[in-house]
Amino acid sequence: MESAIDRIPSSLYRDLSKKLVDIVLGTKDRDAVPADLAKKIIYLWRQDQLASNAGIKTLLEAAQLVDVQSTVKLLEEHGLKELAIMLENF
Repeated sequence: MESAIDRIPSSLYRDLSKKLVDIVLGTKDRDAVPADLAKKIIYLWRQDQLASNAGIKTLLEAAQLVDVQSTVKLLEEHGLKELAIMLENF
């Protein structure tokens, strides 16, 4: 799946990161995202790196844990069908 993430055009990073953050923060389940992953997101946010390759990878991991269907839908809306299928079957 990592190779599919690496093929995401950098022009989509900013919009994807904002929407993935919305998915992650929108959860009512406080335990949906493990503490170490949450710390990594906070670190990347402080470094202004959420809209980078590493940020997208981290946010996708968290969003998948929170709401896989919304994450798949978001990827499909951005023309990332291959990644959406991989995520759905992961």
